[in-house]
Amino acid sequence: MERNTTRRWARLGAALGTGALLVGVLAGCSGAAPGADSGSTDTDAALEEDVTLTWWTWSDNTQEQADAISKKYPNVTFDVVKLENPDAVVTKLQNAIKAGKGAPDIVPVEYQTMPQLTLGGALADLTPYGLAEYEDAFTASTWNSVNVEDQLIGLPGDSGPMVMIYNTALYEKAGITEAPTTWDEFAVASAAIHAADPEAYIANSGDAGFFTSMIWASGGQPFKTDGENVTIDLQDEGTKKFADFWGARLEAGELSGLATWSDEWTKALTQDKLGTLLMGSWMISGGMEDYGPAGRFKVAPMPTWDGQPASAENGGSGLSVTSQSEHKAAAAGVLKYLAEGEGRELLNASGFPSTVADLENPEWLDYPFPGYSDQPANQIGAASAESVISGWQYLPYQGYANNVFSDSVGKALGSGGDLNEALLEWQDTLVQFGNEQGFSVNE
Repeated sequence: MERNTTRRWARLGAALGTGALLVGVLAGCSGAAPGADSGSTDTDAALEEDVTLTWWTWSDNTQEQADAISKKYPNVTFDVVKLENPDAVVTKLQNAIKAGKGAPDIVPVEYQTMPQLTLGGALADLTPYGLAEYEDAFTASTWNSVNVEDQLIGLPGDSGPMVMIYNTALYEKAGITEAPTTWDEFAVASAAIHAADPEAYIANSGDAGFFTSMIWASGGQPFKTDGENVTIDLQDEGTKKFADFWGARLEAGELSGLATWSDEWTKALTQDKLGTLLMGSWMISGGMEDYGPAGRFKVAPMPTWDGQPASAENGGSGLSVTSQSEHKAAAAGVLKYLAEGEGRELLNASGFPSTVADLENPEWLDYPFPGYSDQPANQIGAASAESVISGWQYLPYQGYANNVFSDSVGKALGSGGDLNEALLEWQDTLVQFGNEQGFSVNE
C-alpha cells in the first residue's frame, strides 16, 4: 500500500476541492494557444517518432509509469514534473494558458475541475484521436466526468464511489449490531452512539467535497451548465432533503466539528470517538488499520432514503492532454495505452479503479482485507459504482465554490446553524461570482 503525503494530498484534494481561484475563465479562452502541433491524429505513428512529452503530476508513481511506457515505446521519453498537490497543478496550468505558453503535454485533472479547465480552454478534445472507443470500458459516472461541453477532455483514472466505513465496536457499544441501510436507521444509530458516550459521534459534520457528494447521493442536481449559461439551485429537492437531515443531526449535537484529516480527527478515530466515514472507495485501502485493531472497522453500502441502492462519486481524477501541447497525437497515444491492458495496470496500481473489467475481476472483488477481518470490501465499492446517480454536473468554477464553502455552509456546520439558510447564502455568492466571470447565472 502506498503511504505518502502525495496520496494523502490526493485524498485531501478530492475531499476539500481545489482551492485555486478561477479568474476570467471565459476571457482566458483566448490564451489557450494550441501550439505548433502537426495536426495529425495518427497516434500509432506519433508514438514511433522521437518525442519528449512533459507530464505534470502530484503523484509519486508517475515516474515509474513513464519509465514503463518508455519501455513499450522506446522513442518516447518523458519529462516528469512533480508538483505539490492538485491545487498547484490547476494554478500553474491556468497561468500557462493565460500566458499562452508553458503548459505540459499530459496533466492529471480532478473530475470536479474538468469543467473549469475545459471552459478555460486548457484541455484538448481527445475525440479525433480515437479515445471515444473506450467508453464501454469505464463506469458511466467517470466517463461522464471526462465529457464536458460535448468534448472528450480526459481519460478516467481512479474513481470514488461512496461507501460507509464504520467502527463496529463503537456501534455495538451503543447497541447497534448492523450497519444502517437507510438514513432513518442512521439517525437512530447517531442518537444511540452519542447517548452511550457523550464524547462520541457517528460522524463529523463534513466539508465542501463531502457535502456536494451527499447532495448528489440524495438525488440533488443543484448545478447545471450549458455553455456560458449556469443554473444554481441549492434548494432543489435532493439538496434540501440532505440539508434537512444533516441539520437535524447538527441541532441534536450528534455530529463532531473536527476537520477531516486533522490530527484531532485521526485521534478521535483511534480512540473510538468517531464512528463513521462516508467517503469514496479509495478509502477502503486507505490505511484503516492505522485507526484501530484489525477488524475494528468494516465497510458497508451507503445508507439510502428508501433502502434502494443510490450513491455518488467522492473524488477521483483523470489524465488530459493540454491545448498547448505540440505533441497531441503522441500524448493521446499514451492515454490510449493507459486505457487498457498492461497500461491500465499501471494506472490501477493505486487508487480505486474506474474500469469495468477491473471492477468485475473476481480476484480483485474477493480480495480479503486484513484490516476489515478479511472482508472482501472491494465488493461494496464495486456495487456502489453501479449505483451512482446519473446527471450530476459540477460548476465551471467548482474550485472557487469549494473554497468559499466555509464562509457560509461551513460556518453553519461548525455552529449548528440553519443549513438551508447557509446554502442560500452560498448560492448568492456563487451567482455573483459567476456573473462577474462572464457567465449568465440564474438569468
